[in-house]
Amino acid sequence: MSDPKAAKRIVSGLSRRWQAVVAAGLLLTAAVSNGSPVQAATAFPELKLFSEDWKPYHYVEDDVVKGQTADLLEKILEKVGSTQTREDIVFLPWARAFREAQVDANTVLFSTGRTPERERLFKWAGPILKFDSYFIGKKERNFEIERSEDLHQYKVGVVIDGASAVFAKRHGIPEENTTFNSQGIFNVKMLAADRIDFIPIQWKNFARLATKAGIDPTEFEPVFLADTVSLNFAFNLETADGVVDRFQTALEDVLGLQEQAKGETPTREVN
Repeated sequence: MSDPKAAKRIVSGLSRRWQAVVAAGLLLTAAVSNGSPVQAATAFPELKLFSEDWKPYHYVEDDVVKGQTADLLEKILEKVGSTQTREDIVFLPWARAFREAQVDANTVLFSTGRTPERERLFKWAGPILKFDSYFIGKKERNFEIERSEDLHQYKVGVVIDGASAVFAKRHGIPEENTTFNSQGIFNVKMLAADRIDFIPIQWKNFARLATKAGIDPTEFEPVFLADTVSLNFAFNLETADGVVDRFQTALEDVLGLQEQAKGETPTREVN
């Protein structure tokens, strides 16, 4: 109620006991109307934080959790009033983390590609950033792929429940030509050994995995665009909307401050 006089008339016409109740309600309404941070009085719940080892976004090095998304997460948690830190992140193989994130409320999986196929599986906060993923193959094969149908004759390696599996299905790769692995590095090794022909993956991530496996990434190349991926924090569906909204607001505030510090127009997209 925006009219103070009208509010006073309502309160004065009630018993003393109800005057106190209504007055408290009016104060809360006024605080919300004026944009006061009344939600700060509500403690932010402890979150289960699941992720995978994915350099440079989130990874463990010398027993220390590092990475730009881990940095971002820690700032978000601080902003919402949580006492949790990057040390609360649990690193799991992606397929297991993906399943675990769908079990309990207040569970967060990151960095998760937000695709139409996953849209209803989670509540979302983001984006953290965006990038292109490609079907990557060997340079020496001189592939000529102009449309999705041209891929159907080839064998494609994907990660179980990963974005790569989504891309392969979306582009119509036959199931008999799709190889599923629990980790991306296994696909890279199979590609180098000519056991598969393509991996749908971000180039930087492919190069990192290839180097880790002792494989020269310069022997491979992006052949065909798989999709433009938006990375996000994915919340279990049982998580309260208010929790996700507070996290989203904090995310936007942190990213906005980072861009302002760079002297740039705030944006959350990196292609």
